[in-house]
Amino acid sequence: MWLPLKLSFLTLLLALSACSMVVSGYNNAPNLFMFLWLNPHLDLNATQEKQVLADLQKVLQWHRREQLPLYAKWLNQAQQLAPNDVSADQVCALIDEATDSLEPLLMQFEEPTARLASSLTPAQIQVLRKKYTEDWKDYRKEWKLDGSKQAQLEVQTDKGQSNAERFYGRLSPTQQKLLRQLAQNSGYEGERTYAERMRLQQDNLAVHERIVQNRPALDEARAMVREWLQSVLLTPNPSYAAYFKKRKRTNCEASAQLHNTTTPEQRARAVKVLKGYEDDVRSLMRYQPS
Repeated sequence: MWLPLKLSFLTLLLALSACSMVVSGYNNAPNLFMFLWLNPHLDLNATQEKQVLADLQKVLQWHRREQLPLYAKWLNQAQQLAPNDVSADQVCALIDEATDSLEPLLMQFEEPTARLASSLTPAQIQVLRKKYTEDWKDYRKEWKLDGSKQAQLEVQTDKGQSNAERFYGRLSPTQQKLLRQLAQNSGYEGERTYAERMRLQQDNLAVHERIVQNRPALDEARAMVREWLQSVLLTPNPSYAAYFKKRKRTNCEASAQLHNTTTPEQRARAVKVLKGYEDDVRSLMRYQPS
């Protein structure tokens, strides 16, 4: 329910720049997520906090050992591609390799989520329900889903430009124009994406309500959580699955098209940024908590 949707260690790494910040943020991830997400959504008591932090530390140890090497390899592969023109197939292959790590990561949260859910009270479920409702409103506002098509396109374009400039630096006016056209042709459907987001959270809420109401044994609670986690990885909605697959391919094509317009200087900057991320990951792999 909680961390599988919010916890992306790779995203955390990419959001930070200096190695010291990465090490600090990564190693304090359990406390950060407790403070920034879990407690606002569940209002945990001291006993629950202690158990959750212990569980998250175990997940962090597993992640450092099992997944950071995969990230380092992926970032190195991206560096090898960055100096040259790329194809949509190459971009998709990179994305697939990165997302392959998601399933084993989510499965690490099966038992901790079931254990926490089994300790929740009806009042805490109401807190979660209220926060999800607020999250839905915030999402609609962020993506301007109640605004005009033009306003929604501006959000897509701005987010795309921000992501691209993290790697390439300032885009030229021609590249900005291309990015806007790519966003316009992306096939993104805000309401459909929003509906799937709601589906995931509503299903999550329903699972936790059943656990709180029925108080099953931990193994049974784990099975219920596992079923929900599988629906995170593979939507039960065939229509959305087809839409998601098409969008993924379109995004690969768009990423390749934009990359192939970049200058040697922009590509060199992308290599430098990717190398910095790889160095950060390898630093974390070597880090020994005191």
